[in-house]
Amino acid sequence: MCGVLMAFAKNNQLNENYCKKASEKIFSRGPDFNFSRFKLDNRLFLSQTVLSITGSPELNLDYTTSKNKRYEILFNGEIYNFKELQSKYLDKKGLINLSNSDTETLINLHQILTPQNVINIIEGMYAYVIYDSLNKKLFISRDIIGEKVLYKYEDDNLFVISSQLGPILEIAKNIKINKKVLKNYFFTRHLLTETETVFEKISVFQPGQTIEINLENFDKKILHNKDIQHLFNEESLKETMKKSNEDILFEADKIMKENADFIYPDSDFFSVVSGGIDSTLVSKYLNDNSEKKPNFICLQFPGKDKVASEVKIFEKYLKNKIYEINVDTNLFQNYIEECYKSICMPLPTHSFISQAILARVVFKKGGKILFTGDGGDELFGGYEFYKNIKFSNKKFDYNPSIYSGVVDLNVKFKNFEKDEILFKSEKQWKDTIINYEKFDPMEATIQSILLLDTKIQLESVGIRASDTMSMMSSVESRGFFLTKKILNFAINLPANMKIKVDENFTETRPLMKKLFSKNFDKSLIKPKQGFSGYPNESMKRLISNFDITREYLQVENFKKLDIENNLALEWKFLNAEYFLKTFQENAK
Repeated sequence: MCGVLMAFAKNNQLNENYCKKASEKIFSRGPDFNFSRFKLDNRLFLSQTVLSITGSPELNLDYTTSKNKRYEILFNGEIYNFKELQSKYLDKKGLINLSNSDTETLINLHQILTPQNVINIIEGMYAYVIYDSLNKKLFISRDIIGEKVLYKYEDDNLFVISSQLGPILEIAKNIKINKKVLKNYFFTRHLLTETETVFEKISVFQPGQTIEINLENFDKKILHNKDIQHLFNEESLKETMKKSNEDILFEADKIMKENADFIYPDSDFFSVVSGGIDSTLVSKYLNDNSEKKPNFICLQFPGKDKVASEVKIFEKYLKNKIYEINVDTNLFQNYIEECYKSICMPLPTHSFISQAILARVVFKKGGKILFTGDGGDELFGGYEFYKNIKFSNKKFDYNPSIYSGVVDLNVKFKNFEKDEILFKSEKQWKDTIINYEKFDPMEATIQSILLLDTKIQLESVGIRASDTMSMMSSVESRGFFLTKKILNFAINLPANMKIKVDENFTETRPLMKKLFSKNFDKSLIKPKQGFSGYPNESMKRLISNFDITREYLQVENFKKLDIENNLALEWKFLNAEYFLKTFQENAK
């Protein structure tokens, strides 16, 4: 797991000092070593910092360059099947992997295969940039779920790709805040930046996309463009719907076990055990499928999280101790400044701070990898809110989910109408539900909700937290449910296995609850805990008013808003105010 940074000047040379300062912004993502190279008469800058997980790169210091010296790679992520690919494609051609790393396999695959063919055979989480020195081209790629984050900036002269926003702000000066994105934040549950960011001209390189850029004329070509919606297969869903609940449960258990073997790292690692269904199941499957056992870790929020407070009971099932971290308002506050500096935007959700605390403890205990249950709620229908949706045998003409749809908190801004965000949400809904036109309305509605929550919220919120906050402490975060194997299974799972709707009752995640009962005592299933931690309490120690936000975003009805009695609205104003205050101070 690493940090990548690439900058290209279309017309002039790059500013070397800007580039070097930018590269320092990603150093925390990889403490093992880093490198920077200027190419094409200082028009191209390639930089990477490395957290070494696989192999021994010191055995081949040129492991990021192909054997024929034509290709160079900046790589963030993990290719889980690299040993199989090395044996199948490279060893027989004499392209031996001297470092025994996934990076060396990946770059040499590009020596013998097209970028499209490489994407079709690799499995893992990744975001990478490859420079073809012969044809003066760049290839940029990101995995289908977007587990590894990648941002891009472009203007008339500069093109920048980075794992984080901070380096871009160092290279491209005088970037302005995108007010529209900040205003949209008050109409969504969390800060959703699936395409745009809070900065003008900085966007998100899309998951599942691979592009080619000719550096001589800067022509761009999309080589591959498949997001998770492409994993839906009508025939697969129809076939699974014919199976009994017992057969589906057996298949789910089998896939989880296979996935544990597939994703299991060679080095020591940690796994979160929250007491909730997703993370606890992940820890159990990882624990049961190897002689080498995980280290278990849990955050405790006294008085705030009843589920985590009873986590000790799982030690007898896992046959190992669970290391508990007691979090209070003081600890939460201690991480605020560092978290904002790392992500350079309002926190998409308050749980970013919790992720940062977890990763820092893992790092201090010598760990490099942290497994999470990211995606479990979206893929398998875990949110308690789903019980509030009034499902019927009629298709919705809008997205009813608070996680990927529109949430109106009655905040009004001058010269701003919510029509654009409503139109965008409506289009996303129509483009998704049409995939299920051959299924009944209930099936179509539930599948569309979960697919959009996965596509939009998971990438913008859960994945960003795991990647950015973990790498702030040089820890690789791995989402157990985010492999192709699990994604294919979950997306083509019948709706009633994810959200079961009866006449008078809606049950969330029925399949996952059955898996949980298979591995633990059913009585240990507790209602999902929400809004844990101390975000508002800690932030109010630092923010006394919302003057900057009121003026900058031109809030028209501020005095009429009951902010103190609306926890979610209060957090949004605190979050926006701290970001704007910090940005203005840094700009001076």
